Amino acid sequence: MATVHARLETPQPQRLLTRLGRHWGHKFEVEMEAGRLLVPFSDDARAWLQASDAVLEIRIEHPDQTGVDKLKGVVADHLQRFSKDEVLVFEWS
Repeated sequence: MATVHARLETPQPQRLLTRLGRHWGHKFEVEMEAGRLLVPFSDDARAWLQASDAVLEIRIEHPDQTGVDKLKGVVADHLQRFSKDEVLVFEWS
């Protein structure tokens, strides 16, 4: 299983998490509660997000690295669109 993490500093982590959860809630069985979001893209690929004061933590799992790389782009693209004018900087590890 390939995994990647990002720590995204933003003044609006909860807002981004909520918007992403509502958006993907129409397509996936998301689980959202108290600053946490789980997006099950499939049975074996998922993203976890957790919001704190000024940070959004992101973890993505996929059976292979190619899938992780694709999901990194999908998650980053959606969060950037939801952030409006803020330019988000993703530092994946």
